[in-house]
Amino acid sequence: MAKVEKILIIESDASFGEQISAALKKNNYSTLVVRGGVEGMKSLYEIDPQLLILDVTLSDMDSYEFLDKKQNTPLIAKIPVFLVSSQGVPINMRRVPAGSVAEFMMALHSNGDDIVEKANRHFGHEAVSAVVAGGAGGSTKKPKILWVEDDKLIGTILAKKLVSSGFDLFHAQTGEEGLEALKQAIPDVIVLDLLLPGIGGFDVLQEINKDAGLRKVPVMILSNLSKPTDIERAKDLGAKRFLIKAATSLEQIVKEIKALI
Repeated sequence: MAKVEKILIIESDASFGEQISAALKKNNYSTLVVRGGVEGMKSLYEIDPQLLILDVTLSDMDSYEFLDKKQNTPLIAKIPVFLVSSQGVPINMRRVPAGSVAEFMMALHSNGDDIVEKANRHFGHEAVSAVVAGGAGGSTKKPKILWVEDDKLIGTILAKKLVSSGFDLFHAQTGEEGLEALKQAIPDVIVLDLLLPGIGGFDVLQEINKDAGLRKVPVMILSNLSKPTDIERAKDLGAKRFLIKAATSLEQIVKEIKALI
């Protein structure tokens, strides 16, 4: 039986937008793809979709301002949003209006199937999702990783590695952004730098420890601090792993994350 849900896709990368649309149409969703935020805002009123898939890097306007305007417009405020980064650009969790986004996704090298899976789960079509993703193999839900790191070069390299390794990545660049991200969604693992602008990594660990729900989330420290006192302090505050950036490969980082899940 055909689904009736309409999905609006606002994606600056035309090729990726069409990939998402094709994957959703194969699963009987109705889709419309537009390139920019101005046209996308107009389309929200015209087609009244049940879901909006929004690129974090719009070509003609700031995506966070788009979300803020949508959130403050009663007619369209309740339309759920999947905020997607397909180009490796970190999602600035601190700028996302509270309650405005249902799912955050890093979709590097995606063919759209992961978005279909999330759409199926969002609309309660999980049985279909399992079939599309691999038949009797069941759910292919990706582990969620919150990674707090302010170094842009390391951020780009490791973000691509984590996404290609099968994780949903939430990247925060400051301690404040990391704590805001934890209010939006609870990850499966937190990867935390200690030297951060504003609130440092040790302070983030202390805040995590104050929350009974967050204390259960394993934390891995990825830092260039290497003094025994720093390592001991981090572990006393609940960190399960402590890796030194300069001495750890990308493969080792992925391996340690998987061990924590």
